[in-house]
Amino acid sequence: MASWKTTLLLLTLFLLSLFLEPLLAEATIINSIDGGMNKGCIEVERKALLEFKNGLIDPSGRLSSWVGADCCKWKGVDCNNQTGHVVKVDLKSGGDFSRLGGGFSRLGGEISDSLLDLKHLNYLDLSFNDFQGIPIPNFLGSFERLRYLNLSHARFGGMIPPHLGNLSQLRYLDLHGGDYYNFSAPLVRVHNLNWLSGLSSLKYLDLGHVNLSKATTNWMQAVNMLPFLLELHLSHCELSHFPQYSNPFVNLTSVSVIDLSYNNFNTTLPGWFSGEIPKWIGERMSSLKQLRLRGNMFTGDIPEQLCWLSRLHILDLAVNNLSGSIPQCLGNLTALSFVTLLDRNFDDPSIHYSYSERMELVVKGQSMEFESILPIVNLIDLSSNNIWGEIPKEITTLSTLGTLNLSRNQLTGKIPEKIGAMQGLETLDLSCNCLSGPIPPSMSSITSLNHLNLSHNRLSGPIPTTNQFSTFNDPSIYEANLGLCGPPLSTNCSTLNDQDHKDEEEDEVEWDMSWFFISMGLGFPVGFWAICGSLVLKKSWRQAYFRFIDETRDRLYVFTAVNVARLKRKMEANGVHG
Repeated sequence: MASWKTTLLLLTLFLLSLFLEPLLAEATIINSIDGGMNKGCIEVERKALLEFKNGLIDPSGRLSSWVGADCCKWKGVDCNNQTGHVVKVDLKSGGDFSRLGGGFSRLGGEISDSLLDLKHLNYLDLSFNDFQGIPIPNFLGSFERLRYLNLSHARFGGMIPPHLGNLSQLRYLDLHGGDYYNFSAPLVRVHNLNWLSGLSSLKYLDLGHVNLSKATTNWMQAVNMLPFLLELHLSHCELSHFPQYSNPFVNLTSVSVIDLSYNNFNTTLPGWFSGEIPKWIGERMSSLKQLRLRGNMFTGDIPEQLCWLSRLHILDLAVNNLSGSIPQCLGNLTALSFVTLLDRNFDDPSIHYSYSERMELVVKGQSMEFESILPIVNLIDLSSNNIWGEIPKEITTLSTLGTLNLSRNQLTGKIPEKIGAMQGLETLDLSCNCLSGPIPPSMSSITSLNHLNLSHNRLSGPIPTTNQFSTFNDPSIYEANLGLCGPPLSTNCSTLNDQDHKDEEEDEVEWDMSWFFISMGLGFPVGFWAICGSLVLKKSWRQAYFRFIDETRDRLYVFTAVNVARLKRKMEANGVHG
């Protein structure tokens, strides 16, 4: 009996353990997670952040959450869940309020070296703030674990410290100078670029609006020391030299983004750039996804070698002096014919999703900055050049192209009939050219189109009214096309047709009258010289002519005398006396 009870008890305990084991395991996991989440920051790092805060000017109270014992819960601060060490400080000033409303939410003041106590820091972002021209601190070069450093648009001034070259683990460096809100901000400068050679892991470099004109190191040689670089942004850097016949980026075969907009690449030196876009860009940089050479006074034709860049998503050659026609081979840019993403290909996922992806482009009639959605932007901008000829029909094969800007050129001919095949178009600007003919009916099928400008051309015929065209109510996008009619223009198509018919009739009358007066004007001298000229040149004709004149005169005299005598006799017979 006891044996049976013992067996039953053991069986009960066994079944109970099977039931409780998952619950105990789950409780253990939850307890472990809670323990990690509630680890709390390191005290010395909390004090370092508070000291850093004390040196800042915070007009909008953005750092009001920086109170309490656990700094890992403070806004803009992230900690490692396992160790509690601060690994990320993100104090970027952003959002529409701060951009539209000025600097109210922007931090300023001094950057305390107490940050050096954050020895595990790998991410620091102070961009879009207002440090009023103070230099970038030298001690930032002491963060051995730093992988991401963004000080862009924060109004730093002076020289970039070469100490940044000590950041051998850095993947992302954005020192874009100036002020996003105020273009008269202090300009960051450099004495040399040798420090770049220490950034052996760098994949993203932005020195836009940093004056590199006085750098003792050649900028191309310095950049070429970054073998893993994927993106190079050097806009507004007052660069001047660019080799025409060789590739200065021989070690950067994997670079996907080159932005050299608004520099001074118009200097002619022996063996150097002579004003044209180098052909080697298309020949040797097959990984390019963005090529931005806007505002550099480039001359010559658009190199057909650029058509070899099959991965290209953004081609911006606007505001130059390019001439010639648009290469038909642009239709070979296959990346603009299929839906793909601009994979940044950075190997650290924790940083990849945090990268600030910005690009300032002129689309939809105004300057815009793309942010976060940049990977899906497909754009060709050839505006403000001297390009002539017709728009090649081959360009209509770029079915995923989002923005096409060909405005302010000398383009002629008609808008391609098959433009409706460009179903991805959201922005189309063909203004200020010499295009003629009607608006192609197929354009109505581009249902994604939300910005259109066809003004200042020679287009004619009715404006389509279906699909997206019914939403284009601004007459200015069609202005200075005297032949266009229909809404939203005030010119009625029937009135225009009647007027055209009347004009045609008036033109015919004017043409007939013109020919009448032209005939009279030409007939007299032709007739005169046909007769008189012959008499002058031919003696026998002249003698015969004057003999004919004499005989005709004699006959006329005799005829007149006989008839006068006959009339007198008749009058006398009737008793009429003279």
